[in-house]
Amino acid sequence: MFLESTNHSSTAGQRIRPKPPNTGRGAARGPVAAALSGTMFAAALASLGLAPAGAAVAGMGPVDPANGFPTWYSDGTVKLEFCVSGPDCLSQPPDPNAPVSYPDNFPDEAFWYVAEASGGNLGLYEAALEGAHANEAVIDGDQMGFARLRFRIDNLVPDASYTVTHPYGVNVFTAEADPQDPGLGQVNVTIDEGVCAPTPAQPCDWAGVGAAFLGDFANGATAAFVKQVNATAGNLGNLNAPGPVTGAPSGTNAVVITGPDAGGPGVDTLTVSDFTVQGKISAAADGAPSTPDLAAASDTGRSSTDNVTNDATPTFNGTVPVGVTAVSLRIDGGAPFTASVTGGSYTRTLGSPLAPGTHTVQALSGALTSGTLTFTVDTTAPAVTIVPPFPSSPTADRTPTFSFTVNEAGAAFECRLLPNNATWDPTCLSPKTFDAQVNGAYSFEVRATDAAGNLGAVANRSVVIGTGGVTGGMHDFSGDGRADVLARDSSGRLWLYRGNGTGGFQPRTLVGNGWNIMTSITGTGDFSGDARADILARDTSGRLWLYRGNGTGGFQPRTLVGNGWNIMTSITGTGDFSGDARADILARDTSGRLWLYRGNGTGGFQPRTFIGNGWNIMTSITGTGDFSGDARADILARDTSGRLWLYRGNGTGGFQPRTFIGNGWNIMTSITGTGDFSGDARADVLARDTSGRLWLYRGNGTGGFQPRTLVGNGWNIMNAIV
Repeated sequence: MFLESTNHSSTAGQRIRPKPPNTGRGAARGPVAAALSGTMFAAALASLGLAPAGAAVAGMGPVDPANGFPTWYSDGTVKLEFCVSGPDCLSQPPDPNAPVSYPDNFPDEAFWYVAEASGGNLGLYEAALEGAHANEAVIDGDQMGFARLRFRIDNLVPDASYTVTHPYGVNVFTAEADPQDPGLGQVNVTIDEGVCAPTPAQPCDWAGVGAAFLGDFANGATAAFVKQVNATAGNLGNLNAPGPVTGAPSGTNAVVITGPDAGGPGVDTLTVSDFTVQGKISAAADGAPSTPDLAAASDTGRSSTDNVTNDATPTFNGTVPVGVTAVSLRIDGGAPFTASVTGGSYTRTLGSPLAPGTHTVQALSGALTSGTLTFTVDTTAPAVTIVPPFPSSPTADRTPTFSFTVNEAGAAFECRLLPNNATWDPTCLSPKTFDAQVNGAYSFEVRATDAAGNLGAVANRSVVIGTGGVTGGMHDFSGDGRADVLARDSSGRLWLYRGNGTGGFQPRTLVGNGWNIMTSITGTGDFSGDARADILARDTSGRLWLYRGNGTGGFQPRTLVGNGWNIMTSITGTGDFSGDARADILARDTSGRLWLYRGNGTGGFQPRTFIGNGWNIMTSITGTGDFSGDARADILARDTSGRLWLYRGNGTGGFQPRTFIGNGWNIMTSITGTGDFSGDARADVLARDTSGRLWLYRGNGTGGFQPRTLVGNGWNIMNAIV
């Protein structure tokens, strides 16, 4: 790329020729590398970042042996010849009345295409595909070419920023002081792309000149030539009669300048819609191979036509005119390699993998070059993250909603909720709400596929629906006289956290795997009558199992207690709630009725008794043992507003009037009664907040709490705490 500012010009190499400033049609046309001021240079580079050159003309003709320049360039719809003589050409030979001959009567620079506009403060806008000689003199071997954008804007405010929107993109410049009138500013910039400066050992890369043609407007797109609306036959426009144009690849068939006084004093917008255009249509036979295409099997992903693939060694194919027997491909402007030609078609599969990113490919047959295909190789799978808001666990919401994001634009999601919704939903969008679920343990899973077809890893989040999955009671599972905690992680592993007797834990030990099949795990105290702490666990089929503790931190073989327990949304161990010296449980059904299941002292139940209605307003029901200090078993219950209530047991299977404990308990995703966890002979509670912090709420022995203390972090990996 060459940038020229005629206010700050300097040469760069013997083949680069500065010319004096000029704002008319005869403006300096040689490629110039300039030492720009900081503001102008930064603005020019910034503008290139917004609209980088890189789209290519669709093909070029053979190099004319008589003059060393390609005979034509095409935008895919029309071929334009190298225009060196006649009324339709901007450039003329030194003697326009004599026959054209090379090098004696040949212009030192000429155009395949040029569109110019001027008016008001716009001295000149030029978009061109140009051929020239490096040292002005017409010398064979000095042929060169480039794509050019030129901006000449006067009467501006010095140091102000100006945005120029034009047929080939958007550029932003900072006006510099006008050398002739320092009180005014000007933009005087030339941007040359794909400059081909030959050396004796290296001829000009004419395909590279075409590949740099004026802007990158879409994946695989060609920068089209604009033409006058009423162009005469054989031409894209008229050099002497400005008029409106059409076909701008940027969508803007005008030059629009915005900035202070751009349209005159106090007018900040200037629009120039009339252009002169040189584009002499060539009637030469094409003869070039067609633009390469990704084979359908190589254009992976949701679309087989978007030129985005995860195949790093793709296959390309295309067609050739009759008589063409040899075709080569060139990737990213590199060395050509042979393709196979059979029956009017060519094909080639790459042998070495391409790096991820954007690439180009052209087909060549002799001196003829096809159009350029721009394609993207993407081998990186998208990563999904489950983000708030998502359900707390446990949750009373039976239609859970999950939100998620992905790190790659355009990726499509699939999701499911195990175990009830096991089929991947390919229309999943965030947030995703599922239909009503029964109480139990669930795992939400989501994954994403990008445009290239890369399938990302599954992200998941566990949730317990219904509050039966986290309950309490006196929990000395290890037989050391200290209250312990059981916790199940998202992988279904059950861990024993032995209490240290002062409100903390000893190192945890693994109890067993496969516990995710349980939708409720409830500590009961000694339910079987062997003086060891037990648990009850309900599986996904609604079967209730008794796991008798072995007194050393594990369990004896389980026994089936009953079926049909899926109708219960909460199962809570209470200790001796009925006053018969046997451990009991409370269970709430789907109608909100609370039932007392008295234990028989040997691992079973006596007939249940009804306690009361309306318990569905509670999002957590937790057995605590004797929390109030009256030697009767109590429970704590949190309502939907986050208020925590104490229900003191009456010692015969019912409750005394409830008392209010505190607000704000909705931040807790687990509330667990442990018995005396701190070693002060008072019943305590452990509670996990939404950040995964586990807090100890020491009971004060009269139905309230002492100041809480932090037990640990990272407890969100646990979906049941018992």
